[in-house]
Amino acid sequence: MKIAKIKWTYYRRYKVTISFITDQITPVTKFFIEQVVDYWNTNQPNRPVNLTFIDHEELRDSLENYLTQTNPPDVLTWFAGNRMKSFIERKLMLNTESIKGIETFYESLQPRFQKMFDKGDAQYFIPTSYFWWAIYYRPSVFRQAGINMPINSWHELTVAAEKLRSIGIVPFSLGSRYRCPAVAWFDYLNMRLNGPEFHQQLMDLKIPYTDARIKTVLSFFRKLQRNDWFIGKANSYDEEEAVATVLNGKAGMTLIGSYVQDEYLPPDYIEELDFFRFPIINENVAIGEDTPIDGFFAAGHSINLQDSGDFLLHLGSRNVQTLATKLITALPTRSDINIGNRSDLAKGKEIIDRASNLFQFYDLDTPWEIADVGMALINNFANYEADESTVQHCIEDARLRFLGNFN
Repeated sequence: MKIAKIKWTYYRRYKVTISFITDQITPVTKFFIEQVVDYWNTNQPNRPVNLTFIDHEELRDSLENYLTQTNPPDVLTWFAGNRMKSFIERKLMLNTESIKGIETFYESLQPRFQKMFDKGDAQYFIPTSYFWWAIYYRPSVFRQAGINMPINSWHELTVAAEKLRSIGIVPFSLGSRYRCPAVAWFDYLNMRLNGPEFHQQLMDLKIPYTDARIKTVLSFFRKLQRNDWFIGKANSYDEEEAVATVLNGKAGMTLIGSYVQDEYLPPDYIEELDFFRFPIINENVAIGEDTPIDGFFAAGHSINLQDSGDFLLHLGSRNVQTLATKLITALPTRSDINIGNRSDLAKGKEIIDRASNLFQFYDLDTPWEIADVGMALINNFANYEADESTVQHCIEDARLRFLGNFN
């Protein structure tokens, strides 16, 4: 890959402050970010970072305003996926090719992330970590129910569900008040029933949502609900409450990202949860996994472009990613990081490495105009507020409108 060469003109005559906004506000992730910034400020006293924490939803909703300011924040948390494309098109994000030393960073990345930089939008952020989705459970509850591990197939999962119900425990909690959990089930059922290639084509809008295979996915999900696989009404509780039902033994399992360990688990329960890969349903299709990528980017209109670029490289550095493997539950994007004795990271990495196709998540893999409609409708479906036909035709209408705008 050929990297554009841009010569920086840089004179350090006065103290420069780099503004950094992030949504890493849980105690675990906040501590990690504070350590990263403290290290930078100790070693770069003439260009310290001014760190601001804000809520994830607030940052997402305010991002447009931040980036269009005359003097925007210098560095921000990256929101992966298609929603960033309009910012790129309006030059509201710094092209990382202009950062001095970026080639060395590119070379340090694992092949998967190096390939990303062949695509235009990937050249606007520094990928620093990625995580996995899996089914989380309490081994002590499984032992109580007489469930044998490992669980690899759908039949084995069904047997486990029946054993849980035999002792009065609902197999799964969903907690889809904020949409993601129900959509995760859609992603995984689609990948496991129809295969990752079909899923990719769906995300790329090459397949209509009225395709019979989408009905198969929705009907499969509805059958699980009718068989009482999920506790309560889908939208009546959130992810954190879903995890709580697993911890208190009311539910046996929940499908969630590895961030559960940093965001929702009390310290005393860290060793109480384990996880396994979403089981195989159709053995005739390849394995796909959702594995969202996290990172950071610099504002295109920053007045401190070189300093912002240097700080981005610090965020992606070997030292920082090594620290991340010690403090948070995420996998490094660099190829030169030893994850040490973190068995959870090793297990999560194995899930990702065994997959034939990797995705990020529904709202990151398909245009936001479709994802927003799709997530709402899938959630309505999970809440018994829409049937298969309504979901399929309404998302398909959105797909056709979107495609019509570009034809």
